[in-house]
Amino acid sequence: MKKFRTGFALFLGAAVLLGATTSCGKYRKHDNMEVLDNTYTGTVEITSTGADPAGDFTGDGDSGEYSFVWENTEKTAQVNFDVTTSDGSVQMIINDAKGDVVLDETRPVGDNDTFAGRTAEGKKGNWLITIRLNQFDGDGSFSVSPGN
Repeated sequence: MKKFRTGFALFLGAAVLLGATTSCGKYRKHDNMEVLDNTYTGTVEITSTGADPAGDFTGDGDSGEYSFVWENTEKTAQVNFDVTTSDGSVQMIINDAKGDVVLDETRPVGDNDTFAGRTAEGKKGNWLITIRLNQFDGDGSFSVSPGN
């Protein structure tokens, strides 16, 4: 009976450990490219999906958020976005698989309208990409790629 308990305990411990390593992550229940929030009153068009999502957005004084889940196979991401606006601002926020913020960049009118850079290091897995537009009047584009 003691061998059975020891064997069962080892099996149970391995199953718990395997489950913890394969299913952890704040956004794990969501599919790659699944839109979680779309309150933006302007237009967001995703032009590329998969490993390297990209898209365009336009607005005429519009506000709101557009967020989607992206599966990142690396611990960092390469991010590019460019805006042309006569009013308002664009903010890009990226959360890693644990929900930690790894990028938070805002481009207001009259400021540098381009961002190209790398996120801070985070946990691999499903990341949340949020584009927050505030009284945005103009157009822009973005792209995200795994980068390590």
